[in-house]
Amino acid sequence: MFFKQLRLLIVLFLMLPLLIGCGNPMSFAAPNNSNNEKTENTQSNSGGVTGAVVRVVGNQMPMIGEKTTTRKAPESVKTTVWVFSGRIPAKGTRLAISEAKQNFNLVTQVKTDDNGKFSVKLPPGEYTLFAQYGTDLYLNSFSGDGSFSSVQVSEGKMTELRLVNNERAAF
Repeated sequence: MFFKQLRLLIVLFLMLPLLIGCGNPMSFAAPNNSNNEKTENTQSNSGGVTGAVVRVVGNQMPMIGEKTTTRKAPESVKTTVWVFSGRIPAKGTRLAISEAKQNFNLVTQVKTDDNGKFSVKLPPGEYTLFAQYGTDLYLNSFSGDGSFSSVQVSEGKMTELRLVNNERAAF
């Protein structure tokens, strides 16, 4: 009996990294690369960014023996998406609107619809997009150089991006 329990504990311990990986907040996004973006061809010559803003809340941990999922599905967020040109240094997941306006090049703002979806046409270049929550801008996606993740817009291509707020989720 003791050896069966010990064997079960060893198996669970070895599976822990796999289980933790399943709860990765980026798994809620639809990324094709490390910047959580996907590029698609469009019919027109204009490029830009299209996507959605969602919030993940509650316990997102997988459970052993669970027959039905207890995870809450991501919720659509009706908000404003702020678009800045270039990369922005990250000091956390939030950026005060007052600081952003003073220190970074705001290109435009776009409202999401009731389903959290947005679309904005942009000239080719590098952009950083944030979702607004109250008086702060939020982005929980980072580049390896200490800045927030940015997207590259190319002529004639729409970049798909999903902005995921997981502040109130447990993984």
